[in-house]
Amino acid sequence: MTTDFTFQSREEKKSYVERMFGQIAKRYDFFNHFLSLGFDYSWRRRAIEILRDRLAIPHKTTPPPPPTPLHSAGGGVRVLDIACGTGDLAFEALAQMPQAEVTGTDITEPMLVLFRKKAEEKGLQATAVRGDVEALQFADNSFDGVTIGFGTRNFTDLNVAFREIHRVLRPGGVFVNLELAKPRVFPMKQLYNFYFNMLLPVVGTVFSRHNTAYKYLPDSLRKFPDLEALGKIMEEAGFKQVQWETRTAGIVAIHSGLK
Repeated sequence: MTTDFTFQSREEKKSYVERMFGQIAKRYDFFNHFLSLGFDYSWRRRAIEILRDRLAIPHKTTPPPPPTPLHSAGGGVRVLDIACGTGDLAFEALAQMPQAEVTGTDITEPMLVLFRKKAEEKGLQATAVRGDVEALQFADNSFDGVTIGFGTRNFTDLNVAFREIHRVLRPGGVFVNLELAKPRVFPMKQLYNFYFNMLLPVVGTVFSRHNTAYKYLPDSLRKFPDLEALGKIMEEAGFKQVQWETRTAGIVAIHSGLK
């Protein structure tokens, strides 16, 4: 059971993504946890661990950042979470770096409404603003770290998006991208393909009451660059020391690079 989503323009895809996520926003958190069997918590935790680790490594070709105990408090660190959704990755950043200044941005306003509500309920200081990764409203060299959790597949132009991310990072800043990947090892590869292409669209449609959202998900993954290709796109955007790791038998990958 495969569905091909063909968009005639970047704006058409962007409009579809914004509308779709707006319609499933209220059930988004539940399905993230349910469909990942709860592994998504550990994936986000690891992504922020990588952000912290790499921020603590001095960049060889640029002056080191101001001395800050990143490993203990995150004081003075500015983090931008792109395609933030309802805020789970942004809140994980605050859990590991309580004094960090975290901003979330997303094109879907209903997601941002839930982000702000969750931040208030958790007693967390985090800003959520509507924005487009392909034309970020922030000044050059504004952030120490940029993160994305499960949003990159929805971008209409990775080259443009990654160049914008590179622009808003300060020299020595870190970009961390957490995204679904394609397992390569038997039998996980076969099981994963069956789950994503056959089971997920049916289960997602029944419980989310959205006819196409969970058919779009496997289609977007099929068309997404593999591990090496995504790393290459990051390098072409200007990132250095690009590396990645996979988690849970290759179900997800975490790419990171330095400006």
